[in-house]
Amino acid sequence: MDALARLEPVARELMRRVDAALVTLGAPVEHPVWGLLRRLGTTPADAVAFFAGVDPRPLADAAAALRDQADGYETAEVPVELPWRGTAGETYATHAADLRKHLAGPGDDSMAQRLRATADCADDVADWYRRARDRLARALAEVLTSAQAVAVRSCPAAGEVVTARVMDRVPATAVVAAADIGARVLAAAAEAVTDGEVLHHRWRPSLGELAFRPGAQAPLRSEATIEVRPA
Repeated sequence: MDALARLEPVARELMRRVDAALVTLGAPVEHPVWGLLRRLGTTPADAVAFFAGVDPRPLADAAAALRDQADGYETAEVPVELPWRGTAGETYATHAADLRKHLAGPGDDSMAQRLRATADCADDVADWYRRARDRLARALAEVLTSAQAVAVRSCPAAGEVVTARVMDRVPATAVVAAADIGARVLAAAAEAVTDGEVLHHRWRPSLGELAFRPGAQAPLRSEATIEVRPA
């Protein structure tokens, strides 16, 4: 259990109140929370819930399975030498050599290397999730012990559905405090999203489909006899 798993249940009620305050009471016009809300398209509580619900471990397991499959491609036996000669034998030998190259190389343009690249990407994504969870945990630790949290918690009306009566009971300091908490949490989420975009651009060229590309084939010719050698 990491820090986010421990802190998220403790912070859940505070984040619910922050969301309610932002939705019903808003925030000062120039407050940075507005830009972060537009950038991420989610509320602070939903951002925390998303990262709290992510488990990086299956990605690490998938990476290990992909590397095992890559080993299998590299050791796969594709017979090239056959006990016959003629057009059929030559065509088969050419196709078999192309298939062997497609599966295992040599070179980086093979199924085995593409699987290893995918495994490395899965490991990087798992690390990204861990870093993002750490960022959100640090943000929650800060806001839970902040003066803003005290201001929001000490004003029960800040988490209620907005009405004229409720608005009269919510001081401006509580509204700003909720916006400050939301901005701090969303800033951590935005940093994680930016890192994720960098990761996506880095790996995208290496993860496309690798089509089988056979080599040039000699023209087929008609043969009256086929020589078969003893196996």
